[in-house]
Amino acid sequence: MNKENRNIQYICPFKIIESKGDIKNLEYLLHESDSQISIYEPDCFELNGEGFIVIDFGQEQAGGIRLLTNMAEKETDVYNLRIRFGESVSECYSDIGEKGSTNNHSIRDMLVTIPTLSDQSYGDTGFRFVRIDFLDKDKTIRIKSILAKCWRNNFKLLKNFDSSDAKLNKIFDVSKHTLELCIQNYIWDGIKRDRLVWVGDMEPEIHAILHLFGQIEAVEKSISISEKHNPMPCWMNGIPSYSMWYLLIVCEVLYYSKDVKFYRRHEQYFNSILDLINKGVSKNGVLDFSTIKDAPSNSYFIDWPSCDASEEDKINANKNLLIYILRQCINILNKFDIECNIGKQILARLELRPTNIPKLSQFAALHYLVNKDDESFNVLINNGSNGMTTFMSYYILTAIADRDIYKAIQILKEYYGGMLDRGATSFWENFSLSWLDGSGRIDEITPTNLKDLHGDYGDYCYKGYRHSLCHGWSCGPISFLLEQKGRIK
Repeated sequence: MNKENRNIQYICPFKIIESKGDIKNLEYLLHESDSQISIYEPDCFELNGEGFIVIDFGQEQAGGIRLLTNMAEKETDVYNLRIRFGESVSECYSDIGEKGSTNNHSIRDMLVTIPTLSDQSYGDTGFRFVRIDFLDKDKTIRIKSILAKCWRNNFKLLKNFDSSDAKLNKIFDVSKHTLELCIQNYIWDGIKRDRLVWVGDMEPEIHAILHLFGQIEAVEKSISISEKHNPMPCWMNGIPSYSMWYLLIVCEVLYYSKDVKFYRRHEQYFNSILDLINKGVSKNGVLDFSTIKDAPSNSYFIDWPSCDASEEDKINANKNLLIYILRQCINILNKFDIECNIGKQILARLELRPTNIPKLSQFAALHYLVNKDDESFNVLINNGSNGMTTFMSYYILTAIADRDIYKAIQILKEYYGGMLDRGATSFWENFSLSWLDGSGRIDEITPTNLKDLHGDYGDYCYKGYRHSLCHGWSCGPISFLLEQKGRIK
């Protein structure tokens, strides 16, 4: 991303969660200052010997912290600190290895030294809370400011959402904040996690970006780097469904931008994916990617919460996803007088064999969007908020809203509102309403009689504190609310 699209913002602490030690002037850390250190600094936080402070910056951030330190007793003195970032209060208290706490991907637990009269920055991760431990027994440290140093985007907003429902407005705003944090040099999925471009993961993000900002540079950069890193014949990120999502992404960009030159730049790769998919669809419409010699795969991944579904259900879900995407792509390409003959041939074969009714909401949503049938719609209604997942939220809500916009809004508010009600300022990699039973808040120290909402939950790759509480794929409410805006009273 070009530098002119981003700027650095410095944010004062919102409040102090906890402090310990021989401390003076703790409240000064909450005051804005001129952010320039000088020899004479009367208004400094001061700690004599060992101790710690836990800071709340009020909202999820992407970046690190900036510390401005005053004079030491000796000019050559340095201070030894331990800095721990957390997306929840409990995460910034954790040690590496505790409940999935990790330094993988972005360093969130570090030992640093700070010199006298310094202005130093530390960290590049996703966080809201920071715990700083002062490790020297025999030194007094004086700090003028501790600021969050964060990247902010400079995109022009094309659309916004505003309704008479404060909860919906909050869900939209937090979804937007989550998305913006995950748009960095490329489009990432979790700001504290791996810095890879996951093609399927970014479909909800790109869909929302196109609504909010149009065709920004990071979109094509992320598409192009994905093609470069996944030379044909192969599946995007090794996952067949991610190659399907790629097809939809390219067509969505074409639809919203009306930039045919964009499509032509990616047309060869686009058609290569269709050629690869074609090899995995039999003449009578059976989907079997394991038969493709060029890029064999037994993976029928849709999202993490459906990983334990039966193989038959996962194959059927992939088939419905492919039908849905091919229909969308063919319709969009037709608007621009672009032929998609191979896509039409694959689609005709797939439509020969209907699939069974699934029990999971994400699978039922794909089935409904393809078939518009009563049975899968009833599954969605019966599962309600308990059937939601963050990655598939747009498709689940869109399927329900096709017949009952009020029920879709109710489910959206119950599910995403559940995170907000426990202190979320960004939306998570995944979430289940069942986690709220007997658990605490993410913005407080968890009482001993309650479960830790961050550390004690999660599954698959997102167990405990490894769980990303700022994950771009959770931004489905943006596209849903903007597309349904005229139906929402």
